[in-house]
Amino acid sequence: MNKIASFSRKVLIISIRQLAPYLIIGPRRLVLIGAIAAVALAIIFYPLIVQTPFDPERVAIQLTGVELSSGSESEQRLDLRVALQITNTNEFTLTTSRIAYDLFADGAPVGSDTISYEDVPVTGRPALFANQPVTISDTLTLQYTDEIASLFSRILNNSTDINWRISGSATIESGTTLQEKTFSSEL
Repeated sequence: MNKIASFSRKVLIISIRQLAPYLIIGPRRLVLIGAIAAVALAIIFYPLIVQTPFDPERVAIQLTGVELSSGSESEQRLDLRVALQITNTNEFTLTTSRIAYDLFADGAPVGSDTISYEDVPVTGRPALFANQPVTISDTLTLQYTDEIASLFSRILNNSTDINWRISGSATIESGTTLQEKTFSSEL
């Protein structure tokens, strides 16, 4: 009988009140830590739970103009203003964080550039409202070379018979989803 009495007694804890004397932190703090952890997990997993599906093919990107902004023969460079019109026919507002494009004149490559809003908060990026065209402009610098001498002089003389073409890709975003959109357009 002596042997049985020497065993320690195991206690079954079925409530927080019974557990409280054994904890370093109190039950209120335990509830607070649990609530903070639940909010943190909701913030982390929100983009995975809620996605805004949109069709990138319902976003049209068209070249609307290429104009001489500045430059001269003596500088041996021209700054061209490239205007793109973006029309979103989805049912909700989207935005873009990056547009990379190649510009061609009469089939010959003129240059490449990227319009980037990646370091701009979402609220500062261009809003692509449903069924409302938005124009985004960029400046592309054309350096003089012997291969493009005739194109260079035609641009300087404000020639209207240049066939401009653009092709590239854009990153289109909703609040929680981003997709790539390839585009090509002629002017």
